[in-house]
Amino acid sequence: MGIDEVLTLYLPSACALALAGTAVLQHGRIRALRARIANAARSDPATGLLNRRAFDELVTLELERSRRTGRPVSILLGDLDGLGTLNDRGGQSAGDAALARVARDLGKWKRRIDRAARIGGDEFALLLPETDERGAYILAERLRRATHRSFADGDVPMTISFGVASHPTHGADTATLMRSAERALLAAKELGRDRAVIYSADAVRLLGAGGVAGDLQLTTVIALAEALDIRDTGTAKHSHMVGRYAELMAIELGLESCHVERVRVAGVLHDIGKIGVSDAVLSKPGPLSADEWIEMKTHPEIAARLLSRPEFEDLRGWILAHHERPDGSGYPFGLAHPEIPIEASILAVADAFEAMTADRVYRRALGEAAARAELEEGAGVQFDADVVEAFLRALDRESSTAGEPRAAAA
Repeated sequence: MGIDEVLTLYLPSACALALAGTAVLQHGRIRALRARIANAARSDPATGLLNRRAFDELVTLELERSRRTGRPVSILLGDLDGLGTLNDRGGQSAGDAALARVARDLGKWKRRIDRAARIGGDEFALLLPETDERGAYILAERLRRATHRSFADGDVPMTISFGVASHPTHGADTATLMRSAERALLAAKELGRDRAVIYSADAVRLLGAGGVAGDLQLTTVIALAEALDIRDTGTAKHSHMVGRYAELMAIELGLESCHVERVRVAGVLHDIGKIGVSDAVLSKPGPLSADEWIEMKTHPEIAARLLSRPEFEDLRGWILAHHERPDGSGYPFGLAHPEIPIEASILAVADAFEAMTADRVYRRALGEAAARAELEEGAGVQFDADVVEAFLRALDRESSTAGEPRAAAA
């Protein structure tokens, strides 16, 4: 067969194959281009995270799955504090680098099944399947601390605040759940930023979470403490009774009248840090797990951050230390006598006595005699011995006063 015959027989087939290969190659390129366009439409170019549209779609899908399975799902909304200042000082490139660093922290600390997004200029969000408000709060705190570490050496201090909301407790649909998380975030910013807040209707109402209202006043803080007390115990009695008992001890120990009043106010506010502790932990009928104890033990430090204004400086230190013990086994710092402020020791005794003598939904009260015995047994180990002695004297004096009820709430 000559060359002409070979060309006649095989050239058309070769051309057809070449054309087919070109078509396949072009089709592959088109598919890849479409994929890149689709991905760009769902991702944030500065961080590589999901954008708001993609995040909302995933929330809707996850809520549908949650309704079928009965398993919780949570949302974290985070606001990066200080990005505007960084942009002003270092330019847009510095701001973009900070956003990318936060995105890396989110990727490092979240689980594989969690999805992270940048949904605004300095706003981030995480979707947390199979996670209740307690688990979401713990992750928010990890991310908050990671942001501190990442920007510790920077020229502009950068912190992040988080709002936490969970389905079904805080919202049955995407819009409601996102709105709850947004209100919790606004409450976190109202309380001074650099903190995580779990959504509470009472708390955000009291803090004016429709917008940051300005300075945090004592009346607002007390109202918040009462709202949290109702969430924890069913009434606002506990916080005011602790304040009343603290007042009795302060008087018995000979403190000045203005000092006595500050100690009483500290007693009312002693549990305000429980804004960051989930309902499941606060009302659990049985012993707390190791992780639950870790969460519970954060509340003095949360309270200290809430009371970060100068006018609360004395209260902040006392409340921060009110779970310390003379033998050094308390928290958060393991202080021992005499490192523990006397005011903190007063709060510890007042808190313990009120808790032991009041009914809770998960247990009955011990009764006053048993509670007194517990205080005496713990004197010098769990409680300051001088404070216990002063308190028991004050109780005896009140009980012997004819016609005067001993524990009227303040």
